[in-house]
Amino acid sequence: MCSLALVVRAPLSGMPTIPNKGSFEVFRGETADPLIKNAKIDRMRNATPRPMGILSSAVVFGAFSLLLWMALEVIIPWLHHTFGIPPIIGWYVSGTAFVLLPILLFGVIKAWLELPVRNLGQLSKRLRLNRMNGRDLVWGICGLFGIAFASAIILMLAREVDPVFRASPEFLRQPPGWHTWVFVAWIPLFISNILGEELCWRGYVLPRQEAAWGRAAWLLNGTMWCLFHWSFGWSVMLLLLPIALLLPWIVQRRRNTSAGILIHAIFNAAGFIAAISGRANL
Repeated sequence: MCSLALVVRAPLSGMPTIPNKGSFEVFRGETADPLIKNAKIDRMRNATPRPMGILSSAVVFGAFSLLLWMALEVIIPWLHHTFGIPPIIGWYVSGTAFVLLPILLFGVIKAWLELPVRNLGQLSKRLRLNRMNGRDLVWGICGLFGIAFASAIILMLAREVDPVFRASPEFLRQPPGWHTWVFVAWIPLFISNILGEELCWRGYVLPRQEAAWGRAAWLLNGTMWCLFHWSFGWSVMLLLLPIALLLPWIVQRRRNTSAGILIHAIFNAAGFIAAISGRANL
């Protein structure tokens, strides 16, 4: 009969023992099973963003609102008095460079840093940049009509109370007429405004507010967004209430930042047309 024996081979003298791959994985507390590793990666990819409550939201929105105030009260007057740049162009330059681009970069970079697996696909998923389907489009169009109707009602009531009520800040009041140079200067502001605020406020911030506030997160998001414009004056904030509340509600309900981009883009384009046509002076 043959006897069974467990033979342990000792390493040669002077030669280090090299553990195999499995040894490293067990030492690190990991598993070599690919199914378990893939499940862990899936859980990481679908991790809920860290909660953002009232205080954290106020810090984020408040910090950028100070940049907005600085652009309006310091940079625009300086550009006008030093270089003779019209206030509306000063706003397009300073608003883009000192307010909206920083908001865009903040939102995208913070979302990127949160990703356990960093690639553009996961970044798009984290920011909820989803392709719009038919229902998203319907929600977006209905939201636009709702915002326009509510804004018109507020404007009408405001002018009943105060006949000299102004619907826009002073620097946006433009003599009627089409000016190519105004349009060219507006394009960078338009792009950075829509992408900056939607990718940051709705793509990055709103999911974190949902983790803290659940279904009521849109209300916190919209309130903070409206207050972010405090340096524009109370009349602008009053007219912004419909879009400030309806847009985050739709984005949260559809879980799609693209719907917010659509609504915000059309709303702002209409505002620009009103400004260059002189209707903003009414």
